[in-house]
Amino acid sequence: MGRLESVNDLPTTPPRPPGTTGTPGLWTTPVRGRVALSALGWVLVYVAGFVVVVILGMVAARWWDAGRPPAARHALVVLAGTPTAALAAVRIHLLRRRHLRWADLGLRRPDRSPLHLLWQIPAVMVGGMVASMLVLIPLTPGEQEAGDATTEAVGDFVGGGPAFIVAGLLTVAVLVPFVEEIVFRGIVLPALRARFQAAVGITLAGAVFAAVHFVPPALPYLLVVGIALCAMAEWYRSIVPGIVLHGVNNAVVFAGVVAGSGAF
Repeated sequence: MGRLESVNDLPTTPPRPPGTTGTPGLWTTPVRGRVALSALGWVLVYVAGFVVVVILGMVAARWWDAGRPPAARHALVVLAGTPTAALAAVRIHLLRRRHLRWADLGLRRPDRSPLHLLWQIPAVMVGGMVASMLVLIPLTPGEQEAGDATTEAVGDFVGGGPAFIVAGLLTVAVLVPFVEEIVFRGIVLPALRARFQAAVGITLAGAVFAAVHFVPPALPYLLVVGIALCAMAEWYRSIVPGIVLHGVNNAVVFAGVVAGSGAF
């Protein structure tokens, strides 16, 4: 019941629920329309609820003179707790309530060889960097530094020592990509593709992915990566390769910031 299958055991063609039709270019999925909106609504509720709990916990700690938790521990709780809350919402309010499987969200064996990732990963990352340079070079250094939230967040892990750096790396390279691909490529993309042509649906889904990160200086890079991940989900008919690319990208960015901080 809701068991997450291994990649080798994932079905190539999930059974079609009664009364549903396939989305062109994607795995057969009933996740669109009201089903998708309901799932995304519950994801927002769970994430917002988690944030409220964290804030209340910090207020309670200060009330009892416990002080503010160390930045590294606080960053890890927020970074790991947010996707965990989103995953719980998907599991409870989409999979279990709608009697769906993980394969219905695209977590299935790819239709094409994953070896294509050997060129797709560097191509997407280089494309994102080129887009960023074209947009950010005209900005002043102050404008670029003002929105460098990623460096600041990773800096919290660096301050916590090696254990927090490793925990942060595992979180951003494994947990976050897994959950974000399920939400954005497994729910948002099929919902938009059910209403729009491929190019429009893919572009809109990629733009949503970039926008919800709330990091303006990173928008060009995130837009390129988001659109590429949507196109890959369409091409592979699976979100598994996208999870790999997403994880490698996050790991490289995290490791680069850590290396630049002089932690090692």
